[in-house]
Amino acid sequence: MSSDFSYDPVTAVDEATATGATAEAFADIRETMGIPLVTSIWRGLADMDDSLHTVWNASKPIYASGHAEQALGRIVEQVGLPMPEPLAPRQLACIRIDDAQLNSIRTIVDAYNRSNGMNMVALAALISPRSGEREDSCQSTKPAWSSFPSLMSREALDENTWDLIRHVNAFGAPGIDAHVATLWRHLGHWPNLLSLVYSAFAPKQADGSIGAAANRMVELTRQEGARLAPWRVNEIAISAQARKTLVDYVTTPTQVVRMVTIGHTLARWLTPG
Repeated sequence: MSSDFSYDPVTAVDEATATGATAEAFADIRETMGIPLVTSIWRGLADMDDSLHTVWNASKPIYASGHAEQALGRIVEQVGLPMPEPLAPRQLACIRIDDAQLNSIRTIVDAYNRSNGMNMVALAALISPRSGEREDSCQSTKPAWSSFPSLMSREALDENTWDLIRHVNAFGAPGIDAHVATLWRHLGHWPNLLSLVYSAFAPKQADGSIGAAANRMVELTRQEGARLAPWRVNEIAISAQARKTLVDYVTTPTQVVRMVTIGHTLARWLTPG
């Protein structure tokens, strides 16, 4: 089990420049999941032979069933998020984040939470033993996403902002040099927010709350993945690299699990009341 990603989210295939069958797969992922962007697991798999198409075709029924979305909701409610101290009145205004910017920030965070969280559950189901019967499919919601700023490349970020991103990214990660989760690059449009996040979440990193919540989420994800496993196809033939990528992705608390933990904590922290 690897503590860090087997691909680099920063250099993985760019969704905006994908062409041909890869672009078609990305579009199908967005439509099926009801998301405005494709997160790094799919972009990473696109660099591993035909793994993107094989894994997506095998797991698509899990997403389409509606159960991944429902399972994610159960996990978030049960895990016990590591909430920092609440924002003070006008604290965001003091760092020049107005209501319109805050709405964009919340939209970005919500998009990553939906995408990362549903991937976490569905891909856990994909690697779980297939046993039992399928439950009936359930209602799935597809949010209407407002537009938000584009994902910033590494080259577009100044050194100070990149340093902030590295330090925030270290929360729940193996260390300061862990591969940077894409959410933080997307929030690089607001360096002042990243500074505020760092100050607020640092105590939760120091006292072990983030790591403890991520460990709890791994176990809850394992349980939900086993419950959803009947929705996947019987067997898939993928490379050893791709299989290890999937296993590490959903069973290691420092990979997508930490971003689901931190992302949902961040969403609640940014929501008044």
